[in-house]
Amino acid sequence: MRVVVVGGTGNISRGVVKSLLSHGHEVTIFNRGQTDGPVPKGVRVMRGDRKDFAAFEAAMQAERFDAAIDMICYTREEAESDVRAFRNVKHFVHTSSAAVFGGPLLETPTNEESPRNPVIPYGRQKVETDEVIAASDLPWTIFMPAQTWGYQSRLLRQLGLTSHWIDRIRRGMPILVCHDGQLIWAECHADDAGVAYGAALGRERCIGQSYILTRPGCRTWRDYHDAVASALGKRAEYVDVPADLVIAAWPAGTFLVASESRWNRLYDTSKIRRDIPEFSPTIELADAAGPLIADLDRRGLIPDAREDETEDRIIAGLARLRTELTAT
Repeated sequence: MRVVVVGGTGNISRGVVKSLLSHGHEVTIFNRGQTDGPVPKGVRVMRGDRKDFAAFEAAMQAERFDAAIDMICYTREEAESDVRAFRNVKHFVHTSSAAVFGGPLLETPTNEESPRNPVIPYGRQKVETDEVIAASDLPWTIFMPAQTWGYQSRLLRQLGLTSHWIDRIRRGMPILVCHDGQLIWAECHADDAGVAYGAALGRERCIGQSYILTRPGCRTWRDYHDAVASALGKRAEYVDVPADLVIAAWPAGTFLVASESRWNRLYDTSKIRRDIPEFSPTIELADAAGPLIADLDRRGLIPDAREDETEDRIIAGLARLRTELTAT
């Protein structure tokens, strides 16, 4: 099929494009050209701003694509534009997010029919885009990825999105975790996620369906951090801190724990494995972390841990508090 990917060069997009090419599709990507990254051989590039709705919709209609995948639809207005732009395609795939479920999950494990409970603007906006697409006449499929890694500019941690924690482990410095790092987290490599997109495209049973997209099974934040430490040839040292305390003490470094990772993230993936059996993740963080960290180092994207003393100050404060409590 002639397939357009709106976005096409971001983290998940690179796995999606790779999968589409493996299926023999003719792939075009549409974006503003502002994300670095190589475009695979044979992929056509269209430049434009999808927020210029009239021009975007005219360009998509003129091309007469067979299928479309939108990786960067974040608002109700963008979803409504998709409905107009792709009204003639045989299959439209919308990328949502597992963030639509919250915060504290209202069902455990969470499945595609579980109540939405978004706690951050991104999650609330994705709920709105999902509603627009699901109510349309498009032959749609919605994917809701959890954390998907592999080609991004950082490797997040339980607390947040900064990468200096990697240098802390490399230097033998302790890192903060909440609930002793024992909470369940959900993650998947972008190439594994891409397999699901490529296999679902054009598949009749996937039309009109939503799928949570993440690796099956349970892994804790300790498992996650330990995999990165192992790739560095180190053993991670953990300091437990109450979530409320660290959020108050370090608002700039705790976005993720404030919004998602202070709760278990346990998802039921039986539906995607039933309808898209090709989705069987094989790439483990323990195996891929080494090359990923080397790439981040090469691009200068792992900050020197000594440049920010906030984590050390919090750890020192916790030690003093525990000493005082023991003394009393």
